[in-house]
Amino acid sequence: MAGLSDWTDPAFTAEVHAWLRQEASRLGIEIVGEIAQPYVHPWSTVFRAATTGDALFLKVCGPSQAFEPRLTATLARDGDALVPEPLSVHPSKPWMILTDGGAKLRDAYAGPSALDAWMRILPRYAEFQRRFLGRDDELLSTGLPDRRLERLASQLEPMLDDDRVGRVPGALSGSDRAALHALLPTVEARCKDLASLGIGATAQHDDLHDGNVLVGRSEVVFDWGDACLTHPFLTLRVTLGFIAYRAAIPVTDPVIIRLRDAYLEPWSDLAPMTALREAAELGRVLGAATRALCWYRVLTLVGGELDEPDGWLRTLAADLPR
Repeated sequence: MAGLSDWTDPAFTAEVHAWLRQEASRLGIEIVGEIAQPYVHPWSTVFRAATTGDALFLKVCGPSQAFEPRLTATLARDGDALVPEPLSVHPSKPWMILTDGGAKLRDAYAGPSALDAWMRILPRYAEFQRRFLGRDDELLSTGLPDRRLERLASQLEPMLDDDRVGRVPGALSGSDRAALHALLPTVEARCKDLASLGIGATAQHDDLHDGNVLVGRSEVVFDWGDACLTHPFLTLRVTLGFIAYRAAIPVTDPVIIRLRDAYLEPWSDLAPMTALREAAELGRVLGAATRALCWYRVLTLVGGELDEPDGWLRTLAADLPR
């Protein structure tokens, strides 16, 4: 997969270091010691600088996540401190500097304390999403991918016809692709069912799990590089799935249902809870479509061989109500 050698190229890292030091100086922050590069992925890389106070993190986004700095800045301005505000966003490159937000939730909590943290976070996240309802143009202006429900089925079709999907062992066969093509009208129908609830599109993280929540002075959601504009309930695919996985319980366990209902409570003035629960399950199922599209975006803009689009398409086919 392309990108790794670019992120570690000496000329590139020197440019990144120079901008980080320049911005730290402008902000009155003193960097001490060498700048490290703890994360290198094909789609992004992160640099860390120790300072006399909190550490600084500079995230460099690749083409598939190029919108993330602008989106993060937009969300932070009106997000009730749920999203960390960048200290600086590069004027022409997809780079941003953030201060240390603390430990990841998965490292800070375990067992019941982790579930308690989600009970706090999920209602805040729902309230945050409500703040951005009806602000489609503002969100899209950051470059955020448009995966609104009325577009979802048609966006899956090119992926099914792309030979780059299915190159890895065990990937989609020709019959798999034909079966998924045949399901697209059902995907479209289920999207219409979910849209009939009357809740519009908003910022949807699409990868909200315990590795993308920081626990420090407060609990914040970071790493918005997989986000999209779509129905808020599609977030439940990853979020409830990961919580259940960490707790070693099924997603139908009463513990997970209570967390789902905690997320739904801030929406309860818009529809009866029975309707919200039905919509939440439909959103959880359709969330496999946005995950497939997210990885297809990586495949298209970054390259390489990935099995993630295939896996999420299989999940969608298995769970989709007929």
